[in-house]
Amino acid sequence: MKRYLILFAVLILSTVNANAQTKLKLYGGKHHDQFLGCIDCSTEDLNSIWCGFGEYGSVHKANSIWNELGKYGSNKSDYSPFNKKAKYPPLVLDQKGKSYGFMTINKSNPKRSWDSFVNQITEQRDEIVKDIPAYHDRVFHDFHN
Repeated sequence: MKRYLILFAVLILSTVNANAQTKLKLYGGKHHDQFLGCIDCSTEDLNSIWCGFGEYGSVHKANSIWNELGKYGSNKSDYSPFNKKAKYPPLVLDQKGKSYGFMTINKSNPKRSWDSFVNQITEQRDEIVKDIPAYHDRVFHDFHN
């Protein structure tokens, strides 16, 4: 198990380091015009999905993918990355507007993001919401220091 976690961390860090200057951002809604946070920002950045007291990293805020009762975090919402049948999953864009595909748990979606870290977030959601900043710190420790 420990070997698996180390391998996973190396994979994530290599993906993150390759995209170090990318600043991936998440947009939701039917027309993908609702900002949902920065994916590869630090826990101190209020626009980060990892900032537990921010608009996009809190499990209680309306525009957070971590709010299980919210439009963007429910596993039943058409706008959530965690609903396999979502019609409008969030779109991942870099700061230049280049699309990285949709953040969706639906592996059959042909427009699913090809970014392995984005996909890992959807697959690790249950672990992540237990302690969002701690998960970030485990994955990004060397990246932000």
